[in-house]
Amino acid sequence: MQPRGSATEPSERPRRRQLGADRRPGPVATPTVTEGRIAVGRLAIVVTVGAWFAYFVSWLIGEFIAPHGVSARYKVEAVVYLLVVTFLTLSALAYLACRLGYFYRARGHRRVPRAALDEFFSHTDPTVTVLVPSYKEDRRVIRTTLLSAALQEYPHLRIVLLIDDPPDPLGEADRASLAAARALPGQIQELLAEPAGRFARALDAFEARPGGGGRPREDLEELAGNYEWAVQWLEQQSAAEEVLDHADRFFVQEVLGGLAADFTLMATALRAAADDGAVLGPERLRQLYRRLVWTFRAELSSFERKRYASLSHDANKAMNLNSYIGLMGGAHHDVQTLQGRVLLPATTGTADLQVPDPDFVLTLDADSLLMPEYCLRMVHLLEQSEHARVAVAQTPYSSYPGAETRIERLAGATTDLQYQQHQGLCHYDATFWVGANAVLRKRALDEICESRYEGNWEIRRYIQDRTVIEDTESTLDLARHGWRLVNFPERLAYSATPPDFGALCIQRRRWANGGLLILGKLRRYRRERKRLGLNVPLGEALLRANYLASITWSSLSLVLLLGYPFRNQLVSPLLGLIALPYFAAMASDLHSCGYKRTDVLRVYGFNLILLPVNLVGVFDSVVQWLTGDKSVFGRTPKVRDRTVPSLMFVVAPWLIFGLAGYTLWRDVIGDRVVNGVYAGLNTALTAYALAAFIGLGDTLRDLWAHLRAWLYRPVRAPQPEPATAAAVVASPPAVDWASVLHFGGSPAPGLFGGSPAAPAAPVATAQDQDAPRPGRLRPSGFRTVFQPVVDLHTGAVVGHEALTRFDDGIGPADRLAQAAAMGAGIELEVLLARAGVAAAASLPGTAWVSLNVSPALVRAGLALSHVVAGASRPVVLELDHRAIGSEEELLELLALLPVGATLALSGIVPAYDTLHLLGELGAEFGKLDAGWVRGLPGDAARQALVKALVDVAGNAGCSLVAEGIETRAERECLEQLGVPLGQGFLLGRPTASPDGRPYAGQPARAG
Repeated sequence: MQPRGSATEPSERPRRRQLGADRRPGPVATPTVTEGRIAVGRLAIVVTVGAWFAYFVSWLIGEFIAPHGVSARYKVEAVVYLLVVTFLTLSALAYLACRLGYFYRARGHRRVPRAALDEFFSHTDPTVTVLVPSYKEDRRVIRTTLLSAALQEYPHLRIVLLIDDPPDPLGEADRASLAAARALPGQIQELLAEPAGRFARALDAFEARPGGGGRPREDLEELAGNYEWAVQWLEQQSAAEEVLDHADRFFVQEVLGGLAADFTLMATALRAAADDGAVLGPERLRQLYRRLVWTFRAELSSFERKRYASLSHDANKAMNLNSYIGLMGGAHHDVQTLQGRVLLPATTGTADLQVPDPDFVLTLDADSLLMPEYCLRMVHLLEQSEHARVAVAQTPYSSYPGAETRIERLAGATTDLQYQQHQGLCHYDATFWVGANAVLRKRALDEICESRYEGNWEIRRYIQDRTVIEDTESTLDLARHGWRLVNFPERLAYSATPPDFGALCIQRRRWANGGLLILGKLRRYRRERKRLGLNVPLGEALLRANYLASITWSSLSLVLLLGYPFRNQLVSPLLGLIALPYFAAMASDLHSCGYKRTDVLRVYGFNLILLPVNLVGVFDSVVQWLTGDKSVFGRTPKVRDRTVPSLMFVVAPWLIFGLAGYTLWRDVIGDRVVNGVYAGLNTALTAYALAAFIGLGDTLRDLWAHLRAWLYRPVRAPQPEPATAAAVVASPPAVDWASVLHFGGSPAPGLFGGSPAAPAAPVATAQDQDAPRPGRLRPSGFRTVFQPVVDLHTGAVVGHEALTRFDDGIGPADRLAQAAAMGAGIELEVLLARAGVAAAASLPGTAWVSLNVSPALVRAGLALSHVVAGASRPVVLELDHRAIGSEEELLELLALLPVGATLALSGIVPAYDTLHLLGELGAEFGKLDAGWVRGLPGDAARQALVKALVDVAGNAGCSLVAEGIETRAERECLEQLGVPLGQGFLLGRPTASPDGRPYAGQPARAG
């Protein structure tokens, strides 16, 4: 969390380039992999293993066989040192093995020709939805991301910007940012409308000609003219783009410029073909026209889950994605309820929101860019028969070339090395999903989906959010279900890297957090595969374990080597031989990515100053494991100015430098020469990293920012809280008397979790406005749920019983009793009844709704009549006959029932008094108590009594409703006895969502 006053403000000026900034002219080219390079890679592994084994033998002889009288402390120290060396060696071997796997994949990759792609997609048309999660991102960053997605050369593409900003921000800057984000999809759609319309008309005109053309030269020249028009349009957009940094420059040069260059080449080839008198078949010409149409006809929209109380508001990217994926394939009503806006299932023709169910989902971070053929090549890969069980196709992202700062250049270098590592992991079938970009098979997501309920709303999890590295954990979920992941061996996606140390701390802390927690799932995955007779190769298991835990053991090992004075005898020249292949290989890889070989030393120093960040990330994992509380998802800031690190990360890198310097001084005065050389190297590289990547000036400014934040806390004028969506569908009176009388100025002591000192609740709402943020239930909130009443013979839904659920878990009967004891029972009952009638307006069909009412409410003047009069469907008022003292009292209540309402008596049992009441009063419904339903199939005597009750009720014109039906045997028995109606968990649970429930206007299944 940034200190007050340190929040960055967007700058519209280009960032000044530092000395030592990135000077690479363009994207990384795939290196040529020769047999010699592969042989050297194998040799590096052999040398590392051989050197470690030689060191182990010398260590064993020197520490445990040859010496005599060595203290236990020395032996423990020796064992710890060997473990440190072994763990670091394992990480080095994992790097070298993945590097070798990358060579194998790069050598074996054959690019599919563009004509083959055009031919393939002429006969198949898989649908793709691109999801771009965004939280308080800069408008320009989102715009370039959406444009790179919209310009994908793909047949049918839907792009949805998932805006996760608070929907009702208080600050003016936040409101402006949100409005800009909401407007972006429409603006881009409007921008693409001209080329999309032009090329669609051109394709229609071509297909309308007899024989698909019939004019060889004219057809080629006309098509070339369309490609040239597309080039001009792209060049106009490039000229209009504001270029402020290297990311903007990359978008203009590689996305817009690259597409324009490709189209220019296509137009040139078409004109050359026309000059040569070539004749292209109608199908090939149609494919080339379609390419233009596909490039510009994407459909863009936005969605905000935080507008809806029925969706999760958990503050992380995974649940932002999950909320929208969970809506796919459904039609939904956007309904205003007492709880707020909710999405309820609807029929297709009447829906407010209809979300198609695609074949594939492309997830794309809001600061990433895709090359134009990304989607086409990923989906083509997934559609091949040999990849039928591949769930995720991705290209691990690369960094933008041309970074203006030294630290961003080094962070980009490590990102480009990670690209190679992920490609190598894929060779061993041990890769992980990298969340910045990926094409996901929707069917695979459905298989790993987990559901749970928050209140009465079903929350679906496709992507796990237990840790902050959600994509990594979901990889193992997919693997457990037999799905694989594939990395496409081309650099087709690019993403921003943090430009300053503060932003880098947030990103790397998140990366270090979670791996330890996922290790347990890796162990379960291996056990499950072994139980199924499908062994997990040792290489895959070790590489996955290294990926998850190497940050932990490497960071701890480096801290030990930095700070503990290990004996000089433990250090050997063999240790240098162990490390040499790793650092030499990394230097070679950096050079192949366009960096300097000497950057390997800068990367080492860079990792030294990040040691505290990694350790804190590991500590976060340990805390979550101990407490069970999820870590906060730290979003990497996407800002143009500096991000102030937390105070701990401002100070800790300098402490690392001090520790390295102290160790050097101690080794010098102790004549530990070999140790001193290592300590001197650490000290020098840490000093360089501090000067080059952080700087003394920035450190002092950051310290001042924290000091100022501690000393000066400006008093801000109170701002009004935004009104919550508490209005009901049927508009309440201008003054909601029930809310006023019930809530008043403050809740009564003990009511709804309140106290005499509780803050006042506002008028005309059923929820406490002085409440936690969206997603946290208010102690005084309630919601209406419905349980179906079903015709046991036909399975049709005939009615819905409205039930109330309080957010604090207290039952309705207890809550009403508390309110009645305080003299507030009538007001609360009216609120609940009004909520039930309002919520019932969103139910499909015209079936009646029943409301539970008390004798006191029936006697309360015209209050109940007004509620019934506002209903949009027939109303049944349900009275518990056990709460009525006598038959005379019941007759009195019948006379007071509102016009248009019918009566249902609940709590009915097969007793003489009950039979008499049903015979005399003419109630329309009688509800058989659930206690008589339970155990009925095996009790002949009770069956006879229930049969008598059915006969009496039928003669009186009363329909009997059996409550609490939970088993198929109970339903069949009741149906045989002639009970016409029923309700219970077997037929439908109480829920606010009718989708998939038996009472959604469809027959209920018998079991």
